[in-house]
Parts: sequence; C-alpha cells; structure tokens
Amino acid sequence: MGCQNHPRSIALKMKRVFYTLWLTVAVVGLTMCSKSSTIEEEKAIAESFLQNEKMTVDPEEMESELVNLVNEHRSSIGATTLQNSPSSYVHAKDHNNYMISKNKLSHDNFDARASKIASEIDAVKVSENVARYYSTAEKTLEGWLNSSTHKTTLEGDFTHTTLSVQVDKDGRPYFTQIFMKVEAQ
Repeated sequence: MGCQNHPRSIALKMKRVFYTLWLTVAVVGLTMCSKSSTIEEEKAIAESFLQNEKMTVDPEEMESELVNLVNEHRSSIGATTLQNSPSSYVHAKDHNNYMISKNKLSHDNFDARASKIASEIDAVKVSENVARYYSTAEKTLEGWLNSSTHKTTLEGDFTHTTLSVQVDKDGRPYFTQIFMKVEAQ
C-alpha cells in the first residue's frame, strides 16, 4: 500500500485543505466592501435576536427612548447631542415600511433618501443605521455599539437625527435612524 493512502497522509491533506479554505474565507471577509459587510453584520445581529417570537412594543415610546439613549451615549463621549428633525421622519418611516415589505434589512435607495433630506433641510452630510427584531431600545443601542460601522455613524459628526420604529405583522420592530449634519447659518 502506498504512502498516499496512509491515514496520517490523508489527515495532513485534510488539514491543508481546511486551513486553505479558512484562509480564503478570512481574506474574502477582510476585503469585502464595507456596505456589504454592514448588511451582513446587521443580519447576523438581528437574526440572532427574537426572529421568530411575537413581540409587543410601543413604537413611539421606543423611538423616544432610543433617541434619548443615543444622545446620552454621544454626550458621554463628548459628542454633541442631536436635535430632532421632524421633517425627515417620513423618510425613516418609509424605509422601515420598505424593509418590512421585503422582510430584510437594507440600505436600499439610501442615496435617493439622503439627497431628498439634504435638499429639504440643507444637510451637508447624511447617514443611517438600520436594525430589526430588538425588543428594547437598550438592546438596539447595544447592537449598534457592538458593530463598528454602526458605532462610527452613531458617534459621527452630526447635528440632527430622526428615528422611526415600525412593526411588522408579527409585532417585530424595524428601526431606521437617520443622522444629518446641518451647518449653522
């Protein structure tokens, strides 16, 4: 019997294949576009929390709590607190309804949304965080702070925000928080 069929030789080949595959996955993961990895992070975070459970949340109360928590966090790191932008709320709400209709997290149509907001309130910078299925404002904030891209947005150089929480047919919340920078005039 040749050396190629020896169990130790097979085990070594399997280890090489495993490590090569692992290295390939690691390299691909590290070089992915940040927008794609953001969506993947969001999916992993959201899908791990309460995906199949019925919930009862008060969307308006959760909006208020989460904006307060975001501002408390920003204040704790020396960032300015964000002013409410009621005129931009419709864009956050519409995006939540879009995500609910697709049953997925996304930043689809962000550029169009950001352009509309920028022209409506003279914003020079617009960004957003999305999430779904979190049962409390605290857990939502924690999820965003545990994601480097969401945390960067949440702690960024912004002056205004709007936040919509909408629930799907099972009562599970979807979140869209839009961050805007409006220059003082």
